[in-house]
Amino acid sequence: MIRLKIITEGQTEEGFVREILAPHLRQFHVEAIAITLITAVKARTYRGGIIPYDRVKKIILQSFEEQGAYVTTMFDLYKLPGTFPGMDDAACIPNPIMRVEAIESALKTTINNRFFIPYIQIHEFEALLFSDVATIDEVMTAQERSKITELDAIIRQFPNGPEYIDDGEETAPSKRLLKLYPSYQKRTRGIQIAQRISLDTMREECPHFDSWITQLEKLSGGRL
Repeated sequence: MIRLKIITEGQTEEGFVREILAPHLRQFHVEAIAITLITAVKARTYRGGIIPYDRVKKIILQSFEEQGAYVTTMFDLYKLPGTFPGMDDAACIPNPIMRVEAIESALKTTINNRFFIPYIQIHEFEALLFSDVATIDEVMTAQERSKITELDAIIRQFPNGPEYIDDGEETAPSKRLLKLYPSYQKRTRGIQIAQRISLDTMREECPHFDSWITQLEKLSGGRL
């Protein structure tokens, strides 16, 4: 079994790895282990939230093992610190997939370890949920009124897929969900929605995400 450490930005992504991604990768002889970034605030320690790149780099480098465990990341492009490698050049690239590929390439060069697989989510975790807006509405209408018409209107604006939903302060995927459903919470509702959407649907609608999963599936060379 190949060991794979997935460094996640927050507890929502950690839950996604634990509940959805790890069981899937186990079929491919890959043991996925989520590691959530630690954010220290005064005397208390909080799990989750992106931190300056120098600290991220230290965590990545500490995660490698002598036995050859792979290390990957699951960070949001949305509000990614400007100190990350490649951010200045990527800012000039309008296509979001090409933009994150430039950042990932720079990150891989900086870490310089063959067991490292950088992945930046476009633009955030909630983009994956927009791969099936009907399921979003089914989960959220347990507490709120249906907003399926509004969800359909949003996704029609982005015919190239949910990864193209912009990263504005009020229009990023999570902000759109909160505007429609004030009770939406990433760690609870977000994971519930993700569990009901098939991984195949997410991969079909989100090609950059699919490319990452494909890389992880190939680490051991075969399926169980």
